[in-house]
Amino acid sequence: MGVHRRSFLVLSTFPWLGSVPRLVRAEDLYDDYINSTSKQPFVGFLARQGSGDSVGHAFVGVGVRLDATLLVYERLFGLYPKNGALAGIKSVFGPVSGKLDATWDDVSWDTELVRVIDAGQKEKVLAQFDKWSSAAPQYSLVANGGMNCNSLVGDVARSLGMKVPNGSGATRPWKFIDALKSAN
Repeated sequence: MGVHRRSFLVLSTFPWLGSVPRLVRAEDLYDDYINSTSKQPFVGFLARQGSGDSVGHAFVGVGVRLDATLLVYERLFGLYPKNGALAGIKSVFGPVSGKLDATWDDVSWDTELVRVIDAGQKEKVLAQFDKWSSAAPQYSLVANGGMNCNSLVGDVARSLGMKVPNGSGATRPWKFIDALKSAN
């Protein structure tokens, strides 16, 4: 019989580092996760700035805070055009097929808003993600007849009773998250 080793890679944020993401050893984190006396659910509204030809991206993370210090993102979600970069270009002119997904780029961000939630709210957010994963809305970069990554963030925030700023389609993602912070 083989030995099964549980390990996984997660993103964590330590308060003394500000909002600088840091990758930690999976084995250490697993022990912290299992042995934590507190697993307070949270949702993170995150965005990264674009570089060069990119407008950036906003997305949502769901996880738990361990013993009130370590944030463990269990799942990350963003709304993307389904068929890659060409579809992204087409989405400027009208809606294209969308998909709810996470990419390797989603393990870093420039701005975030973290809200502590209860277990029921966490399940509600995860159910919303499951629904969108099976039938993602049409994607449009400027929300012209479709939704974009900011729209996803706004829908999740609204479902939690937060105030959501207008203009999700015409606002750069990191500026939308900053406006969400200001509104809440």
